[in-house]
Amino acid sequence: MNESTKSLIRHILTALGVLLAALGLADASELVNGTLAQLDSIWDAALVLVGFGTSVAAFLSGKERFEERS
Repeated sequence: MNESTKSLIRHILTALGVLLAALGLADASELVNGTLAQLDSIWDAALVLVGFGTSVAAFLSGKERFEERS
């Protein structure tokens, strides 16, 4: 993720946190602030999950692998 994307996500999360705090939803606001603090870790975890999913999909897409050999 490049710096401009990180900056955009941080600005969106900050605006969402301010909006939730203004509406009196302090618990949700704390969740957004926690997400904002751990953005890099969350992004890395999402990349691992996407990589795992594509690996499993690629493994299962090879139908000749599952044909019965005689």
